[in-house]
Amino acid sequence: MRNDCPPKPLAVAAALSLLLVGCQQFDQQLPFELAPGEGATSQIGLAGGTVSLPPSFSLEIPANALPSPTTVAVGRLIMQPFPGDAGLPVPGSAYEVGPVGTTLSRSAVVRIRVDPALIEAGTEARLSLAVLGDDSVVTTYRSTLDLTNGMLVAEVDELGPMAVVVQLDAIALLAGVPDSLLGGFFPLPPAPVPSPAGPATAPSHGGVLFTGACAPRQRQCFSSGMIRLWADDVVTKHVGEDLFLADGRVEASLEFFDFVGGVPQAVVGEVKLAGDLRVKLKRTIARYDLAEASTTGATTDPLPTTVRFESGKVMVFGLTTSVSGPIVESNYDYAANYGFEGIGTSEMLVLRIETGLEFELADRTYERGMIVTHLRLRR
Repeated sequence: MRNDCPPKPLAVAAALSLLLVGCQQFDQQLPFELAPGEGATSQIGLAGGTVSLPPSFSLEIPANALPSPTTVAVGRLIMQPFPGDAGLPVPGSAYEVGPVGTTLSRSAVVRIRVDPALIEAGTEARLSLAVLGDDSVVTTYRSTLDLTNGMLVAEVDELGPMAVVVQLDAIALLAGVPDSLLGGFFPLPPAPVPSPAGPATAPSHGGVLFTGACAPRQRQCFSSGMIRLWADDVVTKHVGEDLFLADGRVEASLEFFDFVGGVPQAVVGEVKLAGDLRVKLKRTIARYDLAEASTTGATTDPLPTTVRFESGKVMVFGLTTSVSGPIVESNYDYAANYGFEGIGTSEMLVLRIETGLEFELADRTYERGMIVTHLRLRR
């Protein structure tokens, strides 16, 4: 059934979060060499334990993280310059942690002290922990950083060479107001293409399909320009303009069909946006976990639903399900400002997604600001 509530913008409310997850990077190696005489070992059993190199490094492994008693070794590494897109290493922050390739069934806590004098101003919010696996895959883990003592903390699920890096694929906030999205006419569906067997065929519902997908791997979200960010005056007043989206991820597919007079009457698909909004606040790094999915239809699996257009530049999806963290809302109409862009011979559908951020004031009331994201989906 259609919910009688008025349409609401395609939006998410981001809450402060310290959820620590990883994203894989395949585009580089970490050519480390072990520094002589700087190491420690510890026999860690099923009860867990800690191995450390005071005062700069510690690894706390919880109970039942290892399948059997294991000798865990830590050594400081001499880090050589290396190319790549995952991040620039902070000098003096690299360690060999082994046995390399050991997978943990429960996340371990890594603490690395970084010399604040070696952190370039303006890069603090982009610091992450990089771990090189035995398969030559680099994984960056979201981290917390205390700028007072230079301690970076992350949770990892594997052992291997580790280094603190400045992520190069973090997407910076754009200045000014968001670009205007002016709507536009949808391209007509392609003509059915004869299949080798003879009958004419068309993908899915025979409509016009727009898709987009990017992940931290090989800087896809950054280099593709699929994600663009702006903030309103409320957000910049509280946190400034040095806001970044790290570990951005997009999975989107929308097919428009049942055209009448050149206008689609139905749509099926989903839009997923996730990432880690980071900003430097005084002597700490604040983060807002962004994880949202909107699906056409009354379930979390995409089902066809109606689409209508208002004011020439707003599309309204009927009967939509939204999942934001543990909160599930369904049977809502979602309104999204949209527009079209042409890049070469390709057409791009641009969707506006609004992310609300709440800031607590001195009188215990809240002020609500907004992050605006434009997602560019390719036909």
